[in-house]
Amino acid sequence: MSASSRPRLLILSFDAIDIDPRVIKQVRRFAEDHEVTTCSPGGSPDPRVEHVTLDPADVRPLGRLRNLVDDIAREREWFGWTYDHLPLVQQTRRRLRGRAFDAVLANDGETLGAAISLVGADRVHADLHEFYPGLPVDETKLGLRQRRYWTWLITRFASRVRSSTTVGREIAKRYREYGLDAGVVTNATPFRDFAPTSTQTPIRLVHSGNPFRERGLAEIMRAVAASTADVSLDLYLTYNPPTDREQLVALADELGPRITVREPVSQAELIDVLHDYDLGIHVLPPTSENNALALPNKFFDFVQARLGIIVGPSIEMASIVTRDGLGIVTEDFSESSILAALNGLTPAAVDEFKAVVQANARALSAEVQVENWVTAVRAIAHSA
Repeated sequence: MSASSRPRLLILSFDAIDIDPRVIKQVRRFAEDHEVTTCSPGGSPDPRVEHVTLDPADVRPLGRLRNLVDDIAREREWFGWTYDHLPLVQQTRRRLRGRAFDAVLANDGETLGAAISLVGADRVHADLHEFYPGLPVDETKLGLRQRRYWTWLITRFASRVRSSTTVGREIAKRYREYGLDAGVVTNATPFRDFAPTSTQTPIRLVHSGNPFRERGLAEIMRAVAASTADVSLDLYLTYNPPTDREQLVALADELGPRITVREPVSQAELIDVLHDYDLGIHVLPPTSENNALALPNKFFDFVQARLGIIVGPSIEMASIVTRDGLGIVTEDFSESSILAALNGLTPAAVDEFKAVVQANARALSAEVQVENWVTAVRAIAHSA
């Protein structure tokens, strides 16, 4: 460790940190008592840290021979060559060469090799936001090769680092098959000192996020429209991908006034907006292994907004809802199962869910979870 009392920590991401809620939590916590340098595309995430900017558009022109070698490397799965020549990997190594860090907190698979080359595997903590071998791919030659590359990142780099975390217990269990003993830091939302609202009619359901077709939003919308309970649904949907959003807007118009697609709101505004509702709903079909194991930000946003929660039988989300009594787990992911859950709703039942959420909000907050990162990084920094 450096002569100063503040360990020198690099937080590395190949996605923009300033718009990534999970990595922003890392920055804010460690800036309290570490000398933090962040390195990523995008702007600085916090005025207390030094930021080194990566530029995804900074791709140097290649000659014909280099292009040929790159093509051969991809075809023959020379993943080491491919990785070492990724523009963001090369930029990271150039821009941080010669810098001294007591520890590196490397986010996701592709940062790990660059982090190891800077400080050695023993000073790296890996935070894996997904289960990389289970990321969805097309069942094509190219897609299957991409999956093998993601798996290679884990076996080549993640299995070597000093410590690791991921977003849920089930993903941590799956990573054990690849040589990782990963801890868990959920995508919890920072604690908000809210009291639940009193539930009236119509009972107001809400969902926020991307409008991806595979997320089962059409089934939720149809169930709300058909329910015998007095319910409504607002969806705060991003414009990515725009075609999927347009289809959901058209479906909302078709289904009638119970369903409204609203403009997306920023993370800074989201919890205040959600607080006006009664139930958060996220019935996510297991269309990929990561979806089956998901424990996403929005689940914890619902908690901090003091909403009751409706989820499908997704193992991580259902486990917490059932354990703590936060809401309802549908029998399966179908429209009929969602409809059955909605038909049983009453304002009194929803108020009971909200009261339980209120009692569990601090335990399910980010402030509790981020200390697992602190423990891991301190163990690395104090052994440096």
